[in-house]
Amino acid sequence: MRMDQAKPAIARRRFLAAIGTALPAFISFARLADAQDKSGFPDGYDAVQAAPGSHKVIFENALVRVLEVTVPPPGKTEPMHHHRWPSFFLDWDTGGSSPHVRYHRPDGSVRDQPSINEPVHPGKWSVEWMKPEPMHAIEVVDKPESAVTEPPLLRVEIKCGSQS
Repeated sequence: MRMDQAKPAIARRRFLAAIGTALPAFISFARLADAQDKSGFPDGYDAVQAAPGSHKVIFENALVRVLEVTVPPPGKTEPMHHHRWPSFFLDWDTGGSSPHVRYHRPDGSVRDQPSINEPVHPGKWSVEWMKPEPMHAIEVVDKPESAVTEPPLLRVEIKCGSQS
């Protein structure tokens, strides 16, 4: 492992250890989301089953499932999939250009997310809360050269209620 990759790995372990103490609060909040409409979450389309090239389980127990999420290369689209549990993304953000992606929904609608260019910096954690995501696919239109060497994202899914 290169030295520039070691810092995010160490910081990621520390961050995950720190959130362990806050996990009961996350789970309590996540249980409130359990009343969701199940029609957007058909069997066989869980992200790990339907899009294994970009979603890998790196830890799982009765409370959480941690996924390593990678962005496909330009010109590729992940298969349709869903995330039935609320979750949060952990990303080691160093600035620069983000990938240009298109978010496809089963009804044929597409949300374009152009690349955003931010100043490059030494790195900081970016955390984004995600509600359960019904069926979708991510198409990568363009991916900056710097994104090739970035560590994968971590998606921490909070298992709740009868969905587990």
